[in-house]
Amino acid sequence: MNRSKFQWLLPVFALLTFGIISCSKDQDTDQDKARLQMEITDGPCDDPNVKAVYVTIAEVKVDGQTFSGFTTKKTINLLAYQKGEVAALGLGELEAGAYQNITLVLDAQTDAQGNAPGCYVETFDNVKHALTSNATMTITTAKDFTLSAGSTTQLVLDFDLRKAVQYSGGSASDQFDFVTSANLQTALRAVVKTQSGHVQGTCQNAIVNTDKIVAFVYKKGTFNRNVELSSENGIAFKNAVASASVEANGSFKVAYLESGDYEVHFAAYKDLNSDGKLDFQGTLILNSLLDLEDLQVGANAEVQLSLTVIGILP
Repeated sequence: MNRSKFQWLLPVFALLTFGIISCSKDQDTDQDKARLQMEITDGPCDDPNVKAVYVTIAEVKVDGQTFSGFTTKKTINLLAYQKGEVAALGLGELEAGAYQNITLVLDAQTDAQGNAPGCYVETFDNVKHALTSNATMTITTAKDFTLSAGSTTQLVLDFDLRKAVQYSGGSASDQFDFVTSANLQTALRAVVKTQSGHVQGTCQNAIVNTDKIVAFVYKKGTFNRNVELSSENGIAFKNAVASASVEANGSFKVAYLESGDYEVHFAAYKDLNSDGKLDFQGTLILNSLLDLEDLQVGANAEVQLSLTVIGILP
């Protein structure tokens, strides 16, 4: 009788043991997971006639694999997200470990509502200028980052429209294009949010008659004026890490700079020939308490600048 009971209990014990092992494996698998929250922001566009710049993102990839947190096609007006403002791209779960790049797949033909075009510049006369005739375009930025098990990492993508969009010289309804595919890759950068800081402040100008001032931030020691003023397809200052427009009240903010050493330069623009496009006037000479060619930006820190324009270098 006892032997019979023992034989009956064996399969029950085996099932319980299997269930414990299986549950343990599931828990171990969950412990190997990490979360990635992805957001997107923008650098300025130089043209005063541009009201909005829309890009339609069809897919986001991490190291070539589809990012599960991006669940639906999105059409985003990038000009609405400047000075640290961001648009959410999604929160997804990945294996913990090291990663190397992020890819955006753009749908240039149709937007999130199925309307054409998918990527375009909208001017203040409400004309949509398609940015490319290609069906899709991909932009990949190299970025080494590590996801830790059980934690959430926030990654911000900075899509710099100043580097991405050029004048096409086409008809009245086709005045803008994306830059070449190779150059477009340089218009996107990624930064871990908690490892970044900001450069912000005021730039007061009562000296130079100008329409617009833009702040350009470079890695320390990398600014070469002759090189940076040489424009390609109308795009100058192409090696700047990031940029920001100075508002009418003098305020500016260059957000999401990886911790490190930087220098900042300011350029003035004005419509000199009344064609509706801003022309480069020169770089500004500024009075500042801090050395603008030696700025230390720390993680989660803000560098505050109070600047006064005292001249211009044509």
